[in-house]
Amino acid sequence: MSKWKEAVVKRIEQRSPTVRSFWLSLPDRERLEFRPGQFLTLDLPISERRRERWRSYSIASAPDDTNEAELCIVQLPGGKGTHYLFEEAAVGTELLTKEPGGVFTLPERPLDYDVVMVCTGTGVAPFRSMLLQRLGHETRHFHLIYGCRTPEDLLYRDELERLAEEFSNFTYTATLSREMPANETPFEVLPGYVHQVYERDYAEVRSDVRFYLCGWSQMVDEARERLLKMGYAEEQVILELYG
Repeated sequence: MSKWKEAVVKRIEQRSPTVRSFWLSLPDRERLEFRPGQFLTLDLPISERRRERWRSYSIASAPDDTNEAELCIVQLPGGKGTHYLFEEAAVGTELLTKEPGGVFTLPERPLDYDVVMVCTGTGVAPFRSMLLQRLGHETRHFHLIYGCRTPEDLLYRDELERLAEEFSNFTYTATLSREMPANETPFEVLPGYVHQVYERDYAEVRSDVRFYLCGWSQMVDEARERLLKMGYAEEQVILELYG
C-alpha cells in the first residue's frame, strides 16, 4: 500500500498579507487522526525529483470528527512550494500527502508542568492546535509568547484574545518588532522581540515549566541558548524549526 494519500483542497482563507490557511481533506477516511503539534508532508508538482517536491506544514486545527486539517502557510519569496500553493492551487485541487508526522507534541497524560509557547510567524500553528484541544481540560498554565513584525501579522488574533479572556490558565503576550497597534488591546503587546518576555517572566528558574519553541531557526536557536544560559535544563526546552 502506498504511503502517499490523496488530499483535496476544500477551502482557502487569507489570514494576513503573506499568510493563507489551506484546509485539506483526506477522502480515504471519515476522520483524520493526529496529535496537536504534528505536520502534514505534501508532494507538490514543482520538480521531477521526488524529494525536491516535499514540503511539511504544521497542522493549525485541533483534532475533530472530520477528515480535514488546516495548514497555515506563509508565502516565501522565491519559494517554489508556496508559489504553487498561492498562485496555482485552488479549491478542488488534488494533492498527495503522508500520514501526520512529528514528535513536537504535548504528552497525552494530564500535564504536571506549565507550558510556555514561544513562536514567530506561522510557528503559532501547532500551538493553536494544542490550545484548542487542551484548554478547558488542564489545570496547569499555558503562556503563548508570539512575535511578529506588525499587528496585521498576528495570526488568529481575535481567537487568541477570546481564549485568554475565557480561560484563566492561559496568558497571551505579543511582541511586535516594527509597528505597534494604534489602539489599546486587552492583552499585553510589547515592542521588540519574544526573548524579552520569557527572560522577564521566567527569570527565576523553575523545574515545573517546559518551553516549546517554534518558528524560524534563528529565533529558536537564540531562545534555546538564552534559556540554557538562564539555568534551564535541556529537557525543559523542546524545539520545532522552520527553515
